[in-house]
Amino acid sequence: MNDPIERIKGPIFELLDWMAGRTSLETVVISFFAVAVVIFVVFPIHECAHGLMAKILGDDTADREGRLTLNPFAHIDPTGAIVMCFCCIGWAKPVPVNVSRCSKVKGRTALALTSLAGPLANIILAYVFLIISKIVLMSVSNMAMLYVWSAIGLVVHLNIYLAVFNLLPIPPFDGSKILYSFLPTKGIVFMERYGQVIHWVFFALLIFGVLDVPLSFLTDCVVWLLDKASFFVG
Repeated sequence: MNDPIERIKGPIFELLDWMAGRTSLETVVISFFAVAVVIFVVFPIHECAHGLMAKILGDDTADREGRLTLNPFAHIDPTGAIVMCFCCIGWAKPVPVNVSRCSKVKGRTALALTSLAGPLANIILAYVFLIISKIVLMSVSNMAMLYVWSAIGLVVHLNIYLAVFNLLPIPPFDGSKILYSFLPTKGIVFMERYGQVIHWVFFALLIFGVLDVPLSFLTDCVVWLLDKASFFVG
């Protein structure tokens, strides 16, 4: 087995360091594959999770509008897909959810559960892809398989990063809706009044890189937890 393969026989945390040593073309191909998986697989599952949770709680709006499907073309938002290609962060068309129709629980509980379902789906998908990446890594015998491993590993990181990003309590992310479900009335009024201001301040911090370190730290923490939870593989 050649040296590059021997050096990567370690935890998934080595993935980004290994990719940093690849040529520009190699990195583009690996990243393109990972982003395509996110757009055509991860986004549909994320949105379906919102709609499925709503249906379980009594709201069939998403089902009636044909959004409880894994067909990616029912969920792709062209702008969100383009941004995902260039910035590795994007979005799909939101699945319609009417919490007032969730008759099995109270409205606030329905809002929290339906909002949490999407990021939770991302984390579960990351766990599944992590297990797959470990199985692939155990069978790596050439550079082609190593590229497959790195692409799957990048899908893991993107999934978790998207989950962490979506859980931020900033409008219009899922985290803000979860926060709403716990806020008193005055807090909800404050968020509705200043939500746009908070939104643009957040994006300014994101653009200038202020949030890079905390978001990366949280992503690495979740990767570490999932890595420990998949101890039975590799």
